Amino acid sequence: MKVRTINDKVFQLIGLSKRAGKLVSGAYAVEQSIKSSKAQLVIISQDASANTMKKFTEMCGHRKIDVIKIGSKQELGQSIGKPARTLLAITDLSFKDLILSELSLTAKNMGVIE
Repeated sequence: MKVRTINDKVFQLIGLSKRAGKLVSGAYAVEQSIKSSKAQLVIISQDASANTMKKFTEMCGHRKIDVIKIGSKQELGQSIGKPARTLLAITDLSFKDLILSELSLTAKNMGVIE
């Protein structure tokens, strides 16, 4: 019997949000969803470049959008059935709340969560 880790559940929720059409991936699409205020939660891979981290963390900070750093590029891509992805954006409030609650986080109000 395989014991699931929290990360497995989070990646399953990310995949479910993709299948539900509530997720965008890739730098350009994520940037557009942030600028149009559609993004509820931005997910950055832990192995993203420093420039990418800074750019999207600041962009989200100005617009009060939550940011989490989780997984590798390969894990994020695999969770949505695509090649490696550095950036994902959840566009649905319910999926955002599910992911944050799965991570057992108490600070849900704007911030970078590592």
